[in-house]
Amino acid sequence: MTGEESGEVVEPRAADSPTAAGILLQFAAQAFCRVRDASFIHVNLDSVAHNIQVLKSLSGPNTGIMGVVKGGAYGSGMMKVVEVLVEEGVKELSVAKVGEAVYLRKRGINHPITVLGNLSTFELPDVMQYNLIPSLSWTTPLTSVPRDTLVYPDGSPLRVAINIDTGMSRYGVQPCDLRAMVHTLDDLGVSINSMYTHLQGSITEKKKNQKQIDIFLEATEPYKERPLTRHLAATTGCVQDLGTHLDFIRPGGAITGLSSGADRESAQQFANCGFRPAFSVVVRPTYFKLLPAGRFIGYDATYETRGDEWIANFTTGWSDGLSRRLSNGVGAVKRVKTGELCPIVGRVSMDSITVRLPEAPGEDDVFQVITDDFDDVTSAVGMARNLGAAVYEMPGNWSTRLARVYSRNGKIVHVCNALEYEC
Repeated sequence: MTGEESGEVVEPRAADSPTAAGILLQFAAQAFCRVRDASFIHVNLDSVAHNIQVLKSLSGPNTGIMGVVKGGAYGSGMMKVVEVLVEEGVKELSVAKVGEAVYLRKRGINHPITVLGNLSTFELPDVMQYNLIPSLSWTTPLTSVPRDTLVYPDGSPLRVAINIDTGMSRYGVQPCDLRAMVHTLDDLGVSINSMYTHLQGSITEKKKNQKQIDIFLEATEPYKERPLTRHLAATTGCVQDLGTHLDFIRPGGAITGLSSGADRESAQQFANCGFRPAFSVVVRPTYFKLLPAGRFIGYDATYETRGDEWIANFTTGWSDGLSRRLSNGVGAVKRVKTGELCPIVGRVSMDSITVRLPEAPGEDDVFQVITDDFDDVTSAVGMARNLGAAVYEMPGNWSTRLARVYSRNGKIVHVCNALEYEC
């Protein structure tokens, strides 16, 4: 909350870094011209590359990275993020759905791809055609088809990942049933590529996650000599240093600098690792005016000016992905050149927001609706905390209506124009 609901005044804050602000102002001026719009999503690919190096430092010397890029790499854009992962030496990828993996294959990605969603029989044709590694919680999808269909186009046997339920209680074979499952797969001539589990506890619940790891290690111990890999450390496990010594770590949100927990302690532990958020939403006003006291603003007249107030309009709203619950002082935008937070007043509407500014904005003024930092109000983690939401929702909910602008070394390297963004 910015103080609007309680009547407190939002105090201006110094910019995080004059140099960083200057670079962003210059970059934004070029980007606005390229996208021909007053709002865009910025994805800093340098931050992605940096985060991969952080993840390498958190894992064992012989541990690989399986980059999770589901949901369009958590809203940042799957292909551009994957290109950076490949450049940084990431060996394997994973997604949630077969369709996401097919998307990558059709765009020339030949890395091993594990599909984390539980396999259904009707997905097998695509799994086989595109040489994917499906996850299994039971063998039913495989026993319901002819055995001779369980081969890839090159004649090699189907490879699968076994999901073991160690406490999440969603997908996953029970540890006591793992032996029978392995026996069935052996009879079918199916190769077991990996065994994995998913940790339930948050960053602040290390002991709870350790119990799951103990169950996983005990369950998979009989299969250590097989040519298969084991992995369980997603973003939370990487921060906690749990399971980071196994064959792979499996980070998702951390790749684009998103903490897996919104509470302050979790976010602080995550930030202390050195991760940098890559996703931000950059805007400039399309209209502003000085209103006298007693003017009501927006739908349902939920905000009334208290004195002469500068009110600016920005062209982004809930249709783009900005939560309506950020209305009336719950949310704010950051003024780049000064670092001060300017509260959203009135309702977040479908296409725009109204924001109270301390003064008339300059022609070169630029603002961020979501900031690429860990700010308590404007960052993805701060928004999630204030809304009682998941951090991953904050970038993941944004639609294709805003252009996505990708940068390296402060320069634009790619633009997905509005409604042209695919995944």
